[in-house]
Amino acid sequence: MSNFSDFFPAAAGGGGGFTKSNSYSTARALASFTYNNAASYTVNPATDLGLADGASIGYFICGGGTVGPTNNHSYTGYGGRIIQGIGTITNASTDLVLTPGVGENQVCVNNSFSSTPMTESTITGGLTLSTADGSRQAGFRTSTGDGNGTPGSGVNGYGTGGGGRGYNDGAEAHGFGGGTRQSSNTGSYPPANFNFQAGDGAILLFY
Repeated sequence: MSNFSDFFPAAAGGGGGFTKSNSYSTARALASFTYNNAASYTVNPATDLGLADGASIGYFICGGGTVGPTNNHSYTGYGGRIIQGIGTITNASTDLVLTPGVGENQVCVNNSFSSTPMTESTITGGLTLSTADGSRQAGFRTSTGDGNGTPGSGVNGYGTGGGGRGYNDGAEAHGFGGGTRQSSNTGSYPPANFNFQAGDGAILLFY
């Protein structure tokens, strides 16, 4: 989902506002993203977006989601951290380097466990932004003794927390930074084989 008006509606009274948007995610992301064919993207505000020095640019950025720490139902993964706001393009000829965050991955093969941590989504170059400065509150996982905790709903589908007793695989919607949990059918921990993948994040620009 990349409808700019959900985050940055046009100013009232014909005062302008943002009229265009692009969405960027990883090569695993859903086809709904404008760009989903690379690990990072170089965007020149002047030549690629038609912006001039001093122009405003809106952003909505979600980092990678996480996997819950155990398979006992009670702990579910966080959704990715989210930041949003409006920045100023000081020098339109300076490139923006956009790097969408990658979701956490936990893998066990023949009882040998490994984990790749989630990464934050970042913009560097003409702007410096990172979801490390954001919040997971909207996708906060809940923890209950019987495993019936409710995952956070995120923001407009981004950064949704992992499922409670019902298994929610954030990887099914790469680009939206969803959390996930270890499923209930893994048996005793660590099971012989599993692969749990949380959702990759995204960077949305509005101009």
